[in-house]
Amino acid sequence: MNNLKIIANWKMNGSKEEVESWINNFSNYVESKDQSQCILCPPSCYLNSAKEIIANNNLTLNLGSQDLDSDQDYPSTGGINGKMLKDLGCDYVLIGHSERRIHFKEDENILSMKLSSAIQNNIKVIYCVGETQEERDKGLAIETLKKQLRVLKDLPFNLISIAYEPVWSIGKGVTPSLNSIDDMHQIIQDELKSNLNTEENIKISYGGSVTKDNAVSIALLNSVDGLLIGGASLNAESFSEIVNNITRQN
Repeated sequence: MNNLKIIANWKMNGSKEEVESWINNFSNYVESKDQSQCILCPPSCYLNSAKEIIANNNLTLNLGSQDLDSDQDYPSTGGINGKMLKDLGCDYVLIGHSERRIHFKEDENILSMKLSSAIQNNIKVIYCVGETQEERDKGLAIETLKKQLRVLKDLPFNLISIAYEPVWSIGKGVTPSLNSIDDMHQIIQDELKSNLNTEENIKISYGGSVTKDNAVSIALLNSVDGLLIGGASLNAESFSEIVNNITRQN
């Protein structure tokens, strides 16, 4: 799969039994050599269960958290920081997902602290960026992306990848054209090289109404290094079909 990362973001869905069933089915559908390219991000309360099932079955499936809290000097009831996630076996964490930005008012200051918590604990960050419909209509899409990416300045690029998720596409069943995805990923890549002071390409995944019908065509774009999948990842067979369809193209 050429190191293409395929991320299953369950959001606020599932149960302990569903996590176990999903992992078992996934392990049956997807060959061991391809499992390591996949990242399961269940709700935080099921991370430990997922970790145990993955370990007990000697799977190479990676575990990721949908969020984390920053290391704060004041008490934070219900908080989960990077050290705790590492203890739970998480190798990855999503930071800056549009739903967190919109509904929880997470700005760049909050996201910067979250990034620090992840990096200090050697957790690989999948940093989400993307424009809303209003920003797109006003011609502010690129400016929005640059603002969101600025928070990464001077951070270690080896622990960071990006997920471009046009907010206007998520959950709407609408995806940008392949040319549009390609263009936006290249804009992000150029901005990352400037912010992180590197000539190396940073991994950029695409997320936004990814389904088994469009996943392969998106994954085949040279600028796309992975897929962030929401609703289509809840069913192990559907998710595995996406993985296997992409694998057969390589």
